Amino acid sequence: MLMRRLERLIDPFRGLPDSQPPESVWRFYAHFLREVRGVFAALLIVGLIGALVEVALFSFLGRLVDLARETPDGSFFARHQNELLWMAFVALILRPLMIGAHDVLVHQVINPSLANMIRWQNHRYVLKQSLSFFQNDFAGRIAQRIMQTGYSLRDSAVQAVDALWHVIVYAVSSLALFAEADWRLTIPLLIWIVGYIAALAWFTPRVKQRSVVATDARSRLMGRIVDGYTNITTLKLFAHSQHEETYARDAMADQTDKVRQAGRMVSAMDVTVTTLNGLLIAGTTGIALWLWNQGLVTTGAIALSTGLVIRINNMSGWIMWVVNGIFENVGQVQDGMKTIAVPRRVLDRPDAQPLDIRQGEVRFDHVGFHYGKGSG
Repeated sequence: MLMRRLERLIDPFRGLPDSQPPESVWRFYAHFLREVRGVFAALLIVGLIGALVEVALFSFLGRLVDLARETPDGSFFARHQNELLWMAFVALILRPLMIGAHDVLVHQVINPSLANMIRWQNHRYVLKQSLSFFQNDFAGRIAQRIMQTGYSLRDSAVQAVDALWHVIVYAVSSLALFAEADWRLTIPLLIWIVGYIAALAWFTPRVKQRSVVATDARSRLMGRIVDGYTNITTLKLFAHSQHEETYARDAMADQTDKVRQAGRMVSAMDVTVTTLNGLLIAGTTGIALWLWNQGLVTTGAIALSTGLVIRINNMSGWIMWVVNGIFENVGQVQDGMKTIAVPRRVLDRPDAQPLDIRQGEVRFDHVGFHYGKGSG
C-alpha cells in the first residue's frame, strides 16, 4: 500500500495546459522539473545522508586500525563496546535504509512516471500543430524526438542530482577527514580536484557538441528508415530498391562517422582522468607514509587516506561517464526541442468560442450524379 502511494507521487497524465515549452534548454528543463521538485528535493537529502555514510565507513576503518593497535589483547570489545555498536548501526541499519530510500525514489517514483509525463505533455502540444508542420518533417523523426526527449531529460536530471551531488559531498567530506589527520594529506586531493574539474571543463563541451551532431544524425537515420516502412506500398510499386538502400545507407554511414568522432573525445578524456587518478593515489599514499615515518600520523590515517583515494579513483571513472551521459542527454534534449519547442502557426482567434454542437446531421440537398447520362 505504501509503495503504491509513493509510485503515484508523479502523475504522468496530470491536467496541465498544453502550453509551448520554452526554447532555452535550461528553461525547458525547469518547465518540466518544477512539477516534481519535491521528489528531487527528497533525492538530494537522501543522497547527502548516503554520501556521508559511505565516507563514515572509511573513517571507521581508520579508527578500527588505531583502536586495535592501542588496545591490549582481550579487552577490545569491553573497552569500545559503544563505539563498535554505533559503527554496526551505521553499516547494518542506516546504510541499507538510505540505499533503499534512494532506490525507491529513483526506480519506483521517478523512472516509471517522469519520462512519460514529459512525453505526454509534449505529445499533446505537438499533436495540435498545423498540418504543414507534419508535412515538412519525417513522421519517424517527430516520434523519435517525442520519445527520446522525455527519457533523456529524466536521465540527465537524475544523474545530476544523484551522482554529481553524491560526489560533491564525498569530496568535501574526504577533505575534512584528511585535514583532521594532517592538512598535508589534502594537498594531492586538492590538486586532483582542480585537475579533474579542468579536464571535465575542457572535454565535456566538446563531447556535448559532438553528441548533438551524432544525435541529429541518428534522428535523420531513424526518420528515413521509419518513413520508408510507412510508405512501403509506394516504394514497392514505384521506387527502385537500390535507391532506397542507398538512401538509408548514406544516413547510416553519416551517423556512424558522427558517433566515432564523439568516441574519440571520450577516449581522450578517459586517458586524462586515469592519469590524474594515478597521481592522486601515488601522491596521497606517499605523503601518508612520509608523515607516518615522521611520527605525525597514525597507521589508521594511512588506512583511511589510502582507502578513500582508491574509492575516489573508482568513482572518478563512474563520474566521468555520468558527466558524459549528462551532456549526451542534454544534446538529445536540444535535438528534441527542434520539434517540440516550436510555436504553433495555426491558432484560434482570441475571441473564439467553444463549439456548441447539440445534434449531428448530414444533409444532401440538390445533389445529382450520373454515369454519362443526361441526368441522375
